[in-house]
Amino acid sequence: MGVGWTEKEAIHLLNRTGFYTNQADIDACLYYGQAESVRRLVAGESLTGKTAMLQPISQLTADGKEMKFDSIGDQQTYWLYRILNTESPLIEKMTLFWHGHFSTSFSKVNDIPLILRQNELFRNYALGNFHELVLEVGKDPAMMIYLDVNSNRKGKPNENYAREVMELFTLGIGNYTEEDIKETARSLTGWSYDRKEALIKFNKGQYDAASKTILGETGAFNETTVVDVLFKQEALPQFIARKLLKLFATEEPSQEWVNWVAKDVRDEERIGGVLTKLFMSDAFYNPDLYGSLIKTPIEYVAGILKAFNIPLSKNYTQAARKMGMELYLPPDVAGWRGGTTWLMTTNLLSRFQFAESIAKRLNNNLFTSKEYELDVQAKPEDYVRKYSQNAGVWSMGEITNQTLAKYANDTFVYATKKTNGMKGLLQLIMISPEAQMK
Repeated sequence: MGVGWTEKEAIHLLNRTGFYTNQADIDACLYYGQAESVRRLVAGESLTGKTAMLQPISQLTADGKEMKFDSIGDQQTYWLYRILNTESPLIEKMTLFWHGHFSTSFSKVNDIPLILRQNELFRNYALGNFHELVLEVGKDPAMMIYLDVNSNRKGKPNENYAREVMELFTLGIGNYTEEDIKETARSLTGWSYDRKEALIKFNKGQYDAASKTILGETGAFNETTVVDVLFKQEALPQFIARKLLKLFATEEPSQEWVNWVAKDVRDEERIGGVLTKLFMSDAFYNPDLYGSLIKTPIEYVAGILKAFNIPLSKNYTQAARKMGMELYLPPDVAGWRGGTTWLMTTNLLSRFQFAESIAKRLNNNLFTSKEYELDVQAKPEDYVRKYSQNAGVWSMGEITNQTLAKYANDTFVYATKKTNGMKGLLQLIMISPEAQMK
């Protein structure tokens, strides 16, 4: 690696692969070095040696009440609980990514076990083989219901899944024709999900076994061989490479960088291998990329909750919903748009309201703990640096630093009663421009 391995590079890697960056994880990265840190993150191994003992939903409470398996609101909260407590943050982040990529909404599926089954599918394949994942998604009951696979029959093909598997899942717009969609739909006929029996079924009589021509290839394609055709297309690795770069590196990756990652998508057996090469590359650590991506609402909420060890509440997934992201309920088949849409006026206001609510909940004892302890000679700038790092914000711009230091100076640094000013400083840090970025 030509750019070196210092605290700055470690923070950048942790910001992009997790939900909250603390000193312990930074120290671990510096101790292990770049290669081992990346290996551990991709393998789902704890950086610090901690083990996550995740409790089943039946053993958890939120807002003082038992959580219920058959409540979608409780299941949303439970997924947030997993995010907050996992020692494999990259796996959970990729689970969230696939949820948006293969967008499926509970509003139509209306079956909690099926939604959770799909969620586990994404978690199991989070960093696994993408070809296998596409095959599995095609026979996932939640997806089958969401995109009307039951209506796809010989002589009357339903094109919903065929269209989205090309447009949104593998190739991208412009890399297929309407005829390709029709022929793909024919290839996928015969499959259905029986809700009463809870079984995926194949009816040979409803399968169109005649020859089809798809993307220039002709054959009696079925649900497996048609996916093989998709994976022969140059557009597929380009499409996935661009999405991975937008997720982890930059909103506007160069075509050269896309080409480079696309080669890895073609050559590597697992997405984990693709990301390993990305996180080991000099290009990933270009200083211009640091703090350049906007946190998703779930990332923003989870980071703050982890920073201050806030007890579980159903209000927090609802806060993320107001910011524009509701777990298990993406807006449509294209998923969340992301990027600057996360900071539209109403969404940004919801972030500010969330930060205010958290600041009010902070226990006064927090400010006398060793994590917040400062020398009696500490200056306002010292408080800003210490508090922002505790909040998971490791880099502040000059204007933000000056503004926050003035606030600290005016409200508590030289005052007898400090707590309200300290809470105010943390609130301002949480709503700062830098706190919205990763």
